[in-house]
This record gives sequence, C-alpha cells and structure tokens, in this order.
Amino acid sequence: MIAADPCRILVLTGAAAPFSRTRSVAELVCRATASIGSTSVLRDLAEHTLPLLHTDPDGSSALYDLRTQAEQADGMVWVTPCYHGSYSGLLKNCLDHLHAEALRGKPVGVVTVGASLTAVQASEHLRAVARALGCVTAPTQAVVVDENSTWGKDTDPGARNRITRMIAELHALAGATALLRQCAAIADPLLSIDHGPAT
Repeated sequence: MIAADPCRILVLTGAAAPFSRTRSVAELVCRATASIGSTSVLRDLAEHTLPLLHTDPDGSSALYDLRTQAEQADGMVWVTPCYHGSYSGLLKNCLDHLHAEALRGKPVGVVTVGASLTAVQASEHLRAVARALGCVTAPTQAVVVDENSTWGKDTDPGARNRITRMIAELHALAGATALLRQCAAIADPLLSIDHGPAT
C-alpha cells in the first residue's frame, strides 16, 4: 500500500518568538509523523533567519539549506500562529523564497495556532498559497486553540486527532503524487507565463 512507504516531512514553524506555542504544536506534528514510521525535519524559522526576498543576491547558507530541505522532502507541514486573521510574515517570507518548480505536486498540511477558531482564516490563506505553488493540500487541516493557561500541559484531543489524521493523509499523498513530482522535474512552459522574468 502507498501509506506503507515511509516518507520525509519538512515541518516549517512560523512564530518569531522562541519557545512559542506554535513551536510546541510543530513538535507534536513531528511526533505524529514518527508514530507512522516516517521522518520529520523541524525547521523553526525563529532560529534560522532568512533575508527578505530580493535583498540578498548572493544567497545565505540558511536560504540554501531551506531550499535543499524543501526539495528533498516528500511532503511539508506549515505551522503558523494567526496574526490579524492571517499567517505570519516570517512564514510568508520563507515561502516566497521557495521555488515553485521544486514543490509542484508535493503534499502540504496546514496547522494554525490562535486564540479562537477564527484562526481557520490563516489556514485558508495558506491553502491558497499551496495551490499557487502547485502543491496538493491534505484534506484535513488543524486549528489549535489556546483558550486558557493549561497550554503545554494538555492539548485539545480534537486538534490532536486532526493532526494525526492530517499526517496519515500526507503519508498516503506522498506516494500517490510521486508521478506528479517526477513530472515537475521537466521544464513547464507555463512557468514562464505564470511568473515571467525575475525582478
């Protein structure tokens, strides 16, 4: 079966603060990935500073590492706090640096962390970004709500279950979309139409 094949999942967490709630949720995603026999790579963007897009023509080592990890991953999970109804600028800058041709056909899961269920807006925005990059989003997404001071002691079982289900879907999609990812390695004439020359 497709889901029997282990895969490599890159987990990007987009909170600027160290030891954040978002980082804790990303670690939960990594544990869920390990529980089904796959490997996760956690990249905390608070620990790996990236230049703003088009401001570092030579490219930093952190940027090179990010692109390499994204290309090598069979799937990705984007974990973000919800700021003013959308995802973080830190994650936005990270995604801007990724090459669409390396991500086309790659499965992506989305997890948002916020004070209420309105954080789902950030999830929908990220799903739109994934589509623009040619990725395939997992049907299940998770919104983790921190309504009280018990954060770190317990996590809402519903959110935990949705994360587990999402990882299982990514695991299956990684195999199901393998052909799409192989086709992505072939030059797509539409890319020059969609994106035009770099500015």
